[in-house]
Amino acid sequence: MKGKRSSVQGKRSDVAKKSLSPGQRIAIGLAVCAMGIGVVALGVHQLWPKADKFAAGEFAALPMGMTFALFGVLLALPRSVVRTRVLIAALMVSALALTADWIAFGPGDLGFRGGLSFATVRGPLQIARTIGRILFVIGTVLENLLALWAWVRFLWRSSGRGANTRAGSKP
Repeated sequence: MKGKRSSVQGKRSDVAKKSLSPGQRIAIGLAVCAMGIGVVALGVHQLWPKADKFAAGEFAALPMGMTFALFGVLLALPRSVVRTRVLIAALMVSALALTADWIAFGPGDLGFRGGLSFATVRGPLQIARTIGRILFVIGTVLENLLALWAWVRFLWRSSGRGANTRAGSKP
């Protein structure tokens, strides 16, 4: 019984120790970045003929594609370029927050509209929709706070005060 247990633990530690080589990280990063750029290009292509571009549902594809493209860049960059990685991370979180902001507060049916309605037959459905939208708005506000924190962290590192605060960095 002990022999089986130790071999299982050995396999787990081998799997946990494996990580991507720099070449693999770059290849995956470039693939994810290309996918994000493709989503942005498709969104621009879909938005081009529309009269009211901000009211179109395809508008949300732009910051979402930017998020994927920036994540790909973050994967491809070496870990040694800390300031650039922090900048890319701040841009990525901001693009993701922008997507949620547009969904929560943007025009059209996706916007935060509606109220509690007890007089209609669809009353419980309207209440559930409103609660769902309220929870989505709370998540959006938290995501905006995360983006703000990412920018504060970037500015802190750029000022030189937080340049050597990364674990394992040498002065």
